[in-house]
Amino acid sequence: MLRLTICVIALVSQHVVDSDDHPKGHLQPLGRHRPPVGSIEERASFPTPLEMFEKYVRGSKPVIFRGILEKGMLPAYKLWTDSYLRENYGSEYVSVEKGKKENRKWDMLNITMSEFLDKYQKEDIYMVNDASVSMTEDINMPSMLLCGGFQRVVQNVIMWFSSGGTKSVLHNDGLDNVNCLIDGEKYLVMIDKKLKADVEETGWILNGQYSQVDVEKVDMYKFPKFRNLPWYEVKMQKGDCIFIPFKWYHHVDSKKGRNLAINVWIHHLSKFNASDCNATPTDENRFVSVAKFLQDNKKIDLRDFFLGELEDKEFIDWSFFEDLLKPSGQERADLKKLFGDLDADGDGKIVEHEVMMADLTRILKQLPTLQALVQGENPYDTSDQEESLAESLDPEDIMEDYTENVFDDVLSEDLEHFVNSPKQTDTSRDEL
Repeated sequence: MLRLTICVIALVSQHVVDSDDHPKGHLQPLGRHRPPVGSIEERASFPTPLEMFEKYVRGSKPVIFRGILEKGMLPAYKLWTDSYLRENYGSEYVSVEKGKKENRKWDMLNITMSEFLDKYQKEDIYMVNDASVSMTEDINMPSMLLCGGFQRVVQNVIMWFSSGGTKSVLHNDGLDNVNCLIDGEKYLVMIDKKLKADVEETGWILNGQYSQVDVEKVDMYKFPKFRNLPWYEVKMQKGDCIFIPFKWYHHVDSKKGRNLAINVWIHHLSKFNASDCNATPTDENRFVSVAKFLQDNKKIDLRDFFLGELEDKEFIDWSFFEDLLKPSGQERADLKKLFGDLDADGDGKIVEHEVMMADLTRILKQLPTLQALVQGENPYDTSDQEESLAESLDPEDIMEDYTENVFDDVLSEDLEHFVNSPKQTDTSRDEL
């Protein structure tokens, strides 16, 4: 009996030692490996557009605006009850994820708003939907984005809606993001983009910009760089808005209960254009629907096309520009004029802020075949068979499967070189 007792004690002791030997946070939720380095800045009001650009956009600094929705800048904050959504948008189709723990491989469902409202409190579903034009009438543009160039680069507005308990992957976005919480609570783990080498060393999916780490059970052996990874803790309450800078990593955990948020995605500005700010009132009490500023898809495609080429370059010169656009079939004189239109200061170099400020509506009217080129099509190809084949393939799915199955063990920088040759941009709809 004594020998049995000693054996049991020895086994228990061995288990404790083995457990203690594991790195802190192993198989625990993301953020348990060490205390947060702190909280992000809090404000009770929006900054001016210039301060927004200088301090938070160019400074790559997140900030949370506590209780800002109580000031009336977002009609949806008071209006968007379930009954209001059903009455006003019940017949509109919305995109819904089946499952509350994000999985980028799952297909989206397409159901009516009324169907979603019937199901979301009982089923494991989560709305991730582009707000329709009519919905955006209930959403005003944050005053800090009304001039300086921000107003020209609004990409879209996303509606996030569930009964709570949703968990996003750890990811980043190639856009700046203002997220406002209409109902519920959210908890965020945020990681500075400067820590790219550590976050992306293992299990990073380039075509989608997310990590394969299990945010509920972090394997510290598979992801050793996460063991000492500094992070920021953010707790959002109903009525708060948060600014998440371009390329900052974040994981979002929505707490149980009705959870409804919207976010405004804007292209990342590299330069502030103050020319229109003097004539634009930007106080918090000036309310303008975001619908006025939403860019159409054609302009976004063309802007992304040029920004993608500039991601690894300081500028585009005429020689590169001509080679890039030859497949469009445009006359050389037309391309010369286009280059001059984009090269606003006439220095022979197209840079990012010139692309952001360009009048793309006029350009697309003058050179309509550019649209086919930026979408990867040959505007003069009349082969129905090839067109049918192209439409049947989803390049994002192909690249994601190829990346995960073949290049799992390839170094991140080598894979990035492969994916980005030729360079393309991918703006995914990620949470927050």
